[in-house]
Amino acid sequence: MKKVIFLLLDGARCDILNTLLTQDELPNLKDLISNGSYVEATSVFPSTTGPAYSPFLIGRFPGHVNLPGIRWFNKSSYSRNKFGYESHRSYVGLESKFFNQDLKKAYKTIFELIPNSVSIFNEMTRGLKAYRDLTKYSKIFYKLSSHFTGSSSIDKAAFNKLEKSLKRNNTFHFCCLYGIDSKSHLVGSDSAEVVKLYKEFDTSLGKLIANLKLNKSYDDTLILISSDHGHSNTSKHFDLVNFIQSKGKSVFHYPMIHQKIYKDFDAAVMVSGNSMAHIYLKNGDSWSHPYVQNDHNNIINGLLLHDAIDIVLSKNLKGGVNIISRNGKAIVKDQESSIYYQPLENDPFNYSLPEGHYTYNDILERTFNTTYPDSLTQILQLFNSNRCGDIVVSASNGWDLRDKFEYPEHKSSHGSLMAQHMKVPLISNRKITSKAIARTVDVFPTILDFLNISAVNKIDGRSLNIY
Repeated sequence: MKKVIFLLLDGARCDILNTLLTQDELPNLKDLISNGSYVEATSVFPSTTGPAYSPFLIGRFPGHVNLPGIRWFNKSSYSRNKFGYESHRSYVGLESKFFNQDLKKAYKTIFELIPNSVSIFNEMTRGLKAYRDLTKYSKIFYKLSSHFTGSSSIDKAAFNKLEKSLKRNNTFHFCCLYGIDSKSHLVGSDSAEVVKLYKEFDTSLGKLIANLKLNKSYDDTLILISSDHGHSNTSKHFDLVNFIQSKGKSVFHYPMIHQKIYKDFDAAVMVSGNSMAHIYLKNGDSWSHPYVQNDHNNIINGLLLHDAIDIVLSKNLKGGVNIISRNGKAIVKDQESSIYYQPLENDPFNYSLPEGHYTYNDILERTFNTTYPDSLTQILQLFNSNRCGDIVVSASNGWDLRDKFEYPEHKSSHGSLMAQHMKVPLISNRKITSKAIARTVDVFPTILDFLNISAVNKIDGRSLNIY
């Protein structure tokens, strides 16, 4: 019986994996790759846990399933009822219980397409029967422990659950491993303590493979290993809420959401992964009216004066997105089957792309090895969400966008458009013949093809040819 095991090595960095593989510090992974494949892939914007799971489990970018960040604000819903549960969200805390129902209902999850599935330490479980969420009741304890202490016990528990699940002949296993990500936030993503966790993963992977071979099921099993985002070390914090307040705005933000009981707001700030954020602005007396760039140039220009801010994005009057950095300005617009890109004053990304129309594949190939891989595609998909901010900011390397209420202090961050956050490994125990680069959204159709299951909805990725 064919089966698929997907191991999500949350926060894994390609450069660290490459170094450890070269030094023969990951023997089991190296052996798997020698008979299989290792390609690099681009994640999504925001490159952060939660939204970056949608490619693996739904086959769509997060903006297309209306999941623009781990925190978001809905201007139209807030204008109708600021106490309604659809007006704002933070999946860091109690509101994580709304995760599944916040996803667009039009798209089926992989669990709805493969009923004989199990999930381990994952929040995106729509379509999964309760008893198949193997950590439904324990995930809160383990995630809190991992977040505050960096404990790797969550990964040991995950592999234990996975081993038991394999004995029950389930078809699809989605297993999240949070140790590297949690420890990276606490001590830095290239610290000796984090590197040790890569090696612990390799040991557990070796045991998993040995068990599959012992049970004579390895040849029928597709193993995929990837990550939702990378990491970069953080040494400086920029309080984006304080900045917007300095522009005369009253700002709605987490965790101080109780203030809406007695206070009126004319702005909202929602940070994800700590290196990207949505900024929402009230238009006069109304939250429901959209803002475009000309209405808030003062804020955009002020943001770009700070070293913490790398890229600023905003909607324009012609349905496109304005891109501004200290390097230049550009416009990008979705033209259904292509992307129109127009650099205006130099190029904000330092791409070598002249004005013109490009396919989504063109964008991936021509920007993959730059500082901002696949950014044009990722910007457009994010602004496709009606929960997207009027302004979206991507932080500079070494900075994050959240100072107060961040405990423990983050020493490493993610979420931005930079390659350190966007590039992730994509490893398989089978040969991938179709291309040397990919997107994480290609995983979903690849799994379905391996299991001879048809996708019933539109998807954003393309199946990787494996054998």
